[in-house]
Amino acid sequence: MAQVSKNTDTSHIYTAVDIFLVPGSGMDNFKIHWLNYLKEAKRDGRLDKAIHADHIFEVFVTKNGELLGRKSGSEDRVLLDFLRRQKRWSPGVQSGRPICYLLKLKVPKELFDKVRMEELVGQGDLVRQELLEQ
Repeated sequence: MAQVSKNTDTSHIYTAVDIFLVPGSGMDNFKIHWLNYLKEAKRDGRLDKAIHADHIFEVFVTKNGELLGRKSGSEDRVLLDFLRRQKRWSPGVQSGRPICYLLKLKVPKELFDKVRMEELVGQGDLVRQELLEQ
């Protein structure tokens, strides 16, 4: 009878993986929704090139996925109306704990120049996430 060696090593190696907060429909769809909302606001006269071109809105994404304007009492109706329409995001995790993020939403100046949607969605700085200190 052949002897089979037993592996008695019980140590395991785990890799820590951070999971970012994401909208339920995915980040690409969120970007498209953001741009469509901005186009609608521009068409309705709520978006002003002099005020909003290249403006960056800061949004706090809570541990439970709720989106809130970073500055309490924010007077910008464009951001508040957009946030009101959003569903909760899937929670993010770091080291096994839920996390909060700062989401930066840019109003691209090219939106006012009638640049194609595909070009705007591809901008690397359209939507950025920054981990907040826990």
